[in-house]
Amino acid sequence: MVTLGARDVPGLRRFYRALGWAELPGSDDGRVGFLLAGVLLVLRPAAKTDGATGGAMLTCTVTGPRQVDSACVAAVAAGATVLAEPADHPEGGRSACVADPEGNRWEIAWAPLARWRTEGGQAPPAAPAAPVPDEPHRASAELLHHHGASDEVVAAHLVAAGGNGPGWAVETLLCAARTARREGRPEQAVDFLRRALAEPLPPARRGGVLTELGSLEVTLGPADRALGVRHLAESVRLEQSDVSVFKAANALGTALAARGQTSVALEVMEELAERFTGHPELAWAVQVAAALIASHDGHSWLETVDRLRRLAATTPARPAPAVRVLLAEFDSTSGRLSAAEAAAVAREVTVEPLDPFSRTYVLASAATLAQWADELALADRLVTEGLTGHRGPLVDPGYQSLLSVHAESLVMRGRYRELLEACHGWGVLIGPPARPAPSGVGNAHLVAQAVIALTETGRAAEARRLADSIAVDGSHGSWEWNEFLYARGLLSLAEGDPAGALDDLSECGRGQSARQVTSPVVTPWRSAAADCQLLLGRPAAAVALATEELAVARRWGTPRCVGRALRALGTATGGRAGLATVEQAVALLRTAGTAPELIAALAAHGRLLAAAGHLTAARGALREAARHAERIGAGRWCAVVAALLAAAGARRATASQTGAPALTGSERRICALAAQGHSNPEIAALLHLALRTVETHLTNSFRKLGVRRRTELAGRLAAEPAVPDR
Repeated sequence: MVTLGARDVPGLRRFYRALGWAELPGSDDGRVGFLLAGVLLVLRPAAKTDGATGGAMLTCTVTGPRQVDSACVAAVAAGATVLAEPADHPEGGRSACVADPEGNRWEIAWAPLARWRTEGGQAPPAAPAAPVPDEPHRASAELLHHHGASDEVVAAHLVAAGGNGPGWAVETLLCAARTARREGRPEQAVDFLRRALAEPLPPARRGGVLTELGSLEVTLGPADRALGVRHLAESVRLEQSDVSVFKAANALGTALAARGQTSVALEVMEELAERFTGHPELAWAVQVAAALIASHDGHSWLETVDRLRRLAATTPARPAPAVRVLLAEFDSTSGRLSAAEAAAVAREVTVEPLDPFSRTYVLASAATLAQWADELALADRLVTEGLTGHRGPLVDPGYQSLLSVHAESLVMRGRYRELLEACHGWGVLIGPPARPAPSGVGNAHLVAQAVIALTETGRAAEARRLADSIAVDGSHGSWEWNEFLYARGLLSLAEGDPAGALDDLSECGRGQSARQVTSPVVTPWRSAAADCQLLLGRPAAAVALATEELAVARRWGTPRCVGRALRALGTATGGRAGLATVEQAVALLRTAGTAPELIAALAAHGRLLAAAGHLTAARGALREAARHAERIGAGRWCAVVAALLAAAGARRATASQTGAPALTGSERRICALAAQGHSNPEIAALLHLALRTVETHLTNSFRKLGVRRRTELAGRLAAEPAVPDR
C-alpha cells in the first residue's frame, strides 16, 4: 500500500478517477482509496501524515493490532528508526511509523473493515484494503532465518504469515517468546506463543506451550485472563508427566485465586493431591502450593494451616522442609516464635536436600523468615538461589513470593532507586499514568513496595497515581492486600491526611487480626497509626497503640522492630519520658543497619530535643538524619528534616541536592530536550554548548533525579513542579 499526503484531497481524487483507477468506498476519517493491479493507493490530508507536509509513505498492512507492535519491533531490530510509536486511532485501527536506514518512511498499519464503508453506511462484503498476502511474510521469514536474523525478527514474519510454517518455526517462535517475556514485552510473547500453537505439536509439547501461554495471558487484560485460565485448564488435561501437570495446575490455581476464586483454586489442588498419592514429594509440594494459594483468603489460609498441622502430626516421618518452614512463617507472624527461632528454621531447612517440586516454596519461605529476622545476607542468598533456579511459570506462587521478599528487602534498606528501576520487570509501571504492568500477576505486595519507595523519595504524586490504579479485586483479603493498605496509609500520612491514613492502617490491622497476624514484623501498622492518632490530637490512643506494638516487638526481638516501636511510643508520650524512650530507639536502631527507621528516630529525637530547649543537640541529631536521608535519596525525609532544622534555629540549608528542584536551569533545559528524544550532539547544537558540557549536565541530573536511563526523565520531571532558574 502507498499513502500520499495530499494538500488537496478532492483535487487529487478527481485526478485518479480520471485515470480510471477503481475507487474504494469512502472511509470514516476522510481518506480516499484506489485499487489498481493489487496496489492500494490511499490519499489522506497532509496534516495527518505523521507530521509531514506532504509526500509519499509506504505502508505495510498487518492482520491485527498486536502485529503492529511486533512488526515495529522487527523493523527496529533490523535497523529502522521509530518515527511514531504504535498507537490506536480514535476512528479505529492501530499504526506505527518507522524509517529505514536511508530515511524512507514506512507505516505499519492495521485497520478494521469498519474503517471503510459504502456510501449507504454499510461495510463492504469483502476487505478492500488488500492486506499483504501471507506468502511474502512466509518467504521473508525463511530468508531472514537462513541469513541468521534474530528469532524475534523472524517470528514477527511468521505471526504475520499465519498458517503452518517450516519445521524450525516452533523453536523460533518459542525462543522469540522467551526473549520478549524476559525483556518485559508479554503481549508480544503471547502473540508468538499463540502462533506456535498453530503448528502441529505432540500433546506433551502442546501442553507445555499452553502452560507458558496461559501463565502470561492471566497477567494481561480481562479477556486475555479468561483465555489464559482456559489454556491452563486445557494444559492440565494434555500434559503427560506428573511434573508438567503439577506446574500447569499450580499456575491455574494461582490464576484462579488472583481472580477471587480461591475455593475453586483449592479444589483444583485437591484433585491434584489425589492424583499424587503415590508420589510423596509431589503430594507435599501440592499441599504447600495450596497453602500459598489459600493465603489469598484469610479463612482458607487458617484452614490450610490447620490441615498442615494435622498432617504433620499424623505422618510417621518428619514433615517435609516445605511444611516445616511454612508453619514457621505462620508461627512467626502470630507471635509464637522469636526472630532467633525463625532464623534457625530457615537455616535448618535450606541445608537439607530439597526436592525439585517444592524447592521454590522452601527457598521463598526460608528467605521470608530470614528477612523478618534481619538476617538480610541469608535472605539475599536464598532469593538469588530461588530466582535463578526457577523453571516454572511466572505466576507460580513461590516465584511471586521470592519477588516479594526481594522487593521488601530493598525497601527495608532504603534502596529505593534500585527497587523502582526493577519495577517494570516485576510488573509495576511507574510514570504518568501509573498502572500495573502486564507481568504483575495482580501482586499487590509489589505495588505496595513501589508506593512506599515513591513516597519516601518525595514522589508522592506518582505514588498516589500508582496506588489509585489498584482495584479492589481478587487480592482483597489476601496478605498482599493488607501490605498494600499499610503502604497506602503511609502515603496518606506523608500527604498530610492522618485521618485517611488511619482508615487504611486500621483496616490493615483488622485484616491482619483476622489472619491471626500479631507481629509487627509483617506490617507495623500500630506504630504508623499511633503517629496518626497523635496528629489528630488523641495522644492516649497513640500511646496505647505504640505500647501494644512494643510488647509484640520485644517478643520477636530484632533491633529494627523494637526500635521502631520505641520511637513511636516516645513520640506519643512526649516530655522527658518520651525523650528518654526515643534515645533508646536511636541507640538500638544504630545497630540494625537499616537507615529508614534510624532516620525517623533521629528526626523524632531532634524534635523532642528542640521542644525541651536543647537546640544545639537537636540540630546535631537532625543533621545526622539529613545525612542518612541524603545518602539513600529519601527526599521526603530531606524536606521534613530541613523544616525541623529551620525551626531549631539552624542556618538556611543549601539548595536541595536531590529531585527536580535540585536541577539548575541549564540542567532542566537539557533534561527536557533529552526526554523529548534528542541525542547529546543534537542538544549541544540546539543550545550552542560543547558536547562535553551536555554530558556533564546530564550526569549530574541523573544523579539528582535518581534515574539511570533517558527514558525515565519525562516521568521524573513531570512528577515535580518546576522551580525558577537559579
